[in-house]
Amino acid sequence: MSQEVIVWTLSGILGGTSVSALFKYLNNRRYQSISMEERLRAEMFEQIDGLKIELATLKAELDQWRDKYLNLHKEYTKLKSDFDKLTKDK
Repeated sequence: MSQEVIVWTLSGILGGTSVSALFKYLNNRRYQSISMEERLRAEMFEQIDGLKIELATLKAELDQWRDKYLNLHKEYTKLKSDFDKLTKDK
């Protein structure tokens, strides 16, 4: 065999090996990226669930404050009307 054939054969083998290694590396990076995306997605869903719970708590607290306000407003209007009646009578 001539030296050119040996060089071409070795360059073919080395080129094929390097391309194969490059494809393995790129595939591995892609799967790592997907797993990172899955982890981020799971973390976001956990945060969303926590925010939903917090929102429900705040809505319940808001309802309590609204009820207190309405009760005080009723009491105020009743007292004001009683006061107006008393001042009218004098």
